[in-house]
Amino acid sequence: MKELNQLEKQLQERSVKELEEVVDTFLNSVAKIKEKYGGNRSYHYVDEQDTKGTMCIAPSTIKHHLLYMLKENHLESMLRHKSKELLAKLDLMS
Repeated sequence: MKELNQLEKQLQERSVKELEEVVDTFLNSVAKIKEKYGGNRSYHYVDEQDTKGTMCIAPSTIKHHLLYMLKENHLESMLRHKSKELLAKLDLMS
């Protein structure tokens, strides 16, 4: 049972790392735009429901929110997919 928990933990860590790479790639592309064309160091966010106020968001905060959203929307399905892949590989080995 301990080995199963370790496998699940490794699959989760790999999945989170994959999502972090997606976010980092996106933010690096945004940084290249800023380097080339200039712009502010932070971003203004306006909630569609509350257009009276805006919020300034730093790139590190953007990274946190993007990663959180991706984990919430995709992590479980990624784990299921990676588990199925692993089981298929194990079946081939037996």
